[in-house]
Amino acid sequence: MRIMLAAAALAAGVAPACAFAEDAKPDQHAYVDKAPAANVHTEAPSDLKVGFGVSAATDYVWRGVSQSDQKPAVFATVSLGYKGLYAGAGTENVRFAGISQEYDLWGGYVANVGPAKLDIGFVRYGYVDAPVKIDTLEAKAALSTSVGKLGLKAAGYYTGNYFGSHHHAVYAELGASYPLTDKLTASAAVGHQDVRDAFNYTTWNAGVSYAVMKGATLAVRYHDTDATFIGRKAKARLVGSFSLAF
Repeated sequence: MRIMLAAAALAAGVAPACAFAEDAKPDQHAYVDKAPAANVHTEAPSDLKVGFGVSAATDYVWRGVSQSDQKPAVFATVSLGYKGLYAGAGTENVRFAGISQEYDLWGGYVANVGPAKLDIGFVRYGYVDAPVKIDTLEAKAALSTSVGKLGLKAAGYYTGNYFGSHHHAVYAELGASYPLTDKLTASAAVGHQDVRDAFNYTTWNAGVSYAVMKGATLAVRYHDTDATFIGRKAKARLVGSFSLAF
């Protein structure tokens, strides 16, 4: 998933130098931060919750960079939640460095902190048939709250081995959402990826989602970055998606 893993492939001599300029990359899941944890049911204090999700998008964008070479992508997830604890797994198609499939694992704990919710957890990114070892584990901390109808969130991710590069990396993001109607919600976010002694860039996105019916959502989102060194996969784009949650 993180085309930036092209950096690892490069270091191992698997990809030519020009590949990094074109394929460098890093949330999303189309703007999911991949936030798979967002789909986990943690509101019930005593019941075990099981969730399934599937979605299709015109592009798989993670932290502002296309992971599917600007081609359509399909995501499938399963999640569990119990008394604030959550865990999940998912998979999606990608297209870079000769890799076509990514799988992800995540887990954590959500606790009430006054009027806010604190989410402490991890996300692990894995790749099927990767030419070099680029699987990555990130620690996550996020704080979310609301002011009236306005939802606010701040999140940070850290890894000591960014996609096989052995570089420490931090990704920080601020986001907000607001319901325009009962079914239409607008949201936006800005994030910064910093890979120590390697590179850094800023990404931002904004869009709207529409609840077609319970569990079904249509969304359109604009993504952009200032990562000119990455090339076309980090340029501005509109991404459309349709998601089903059970």
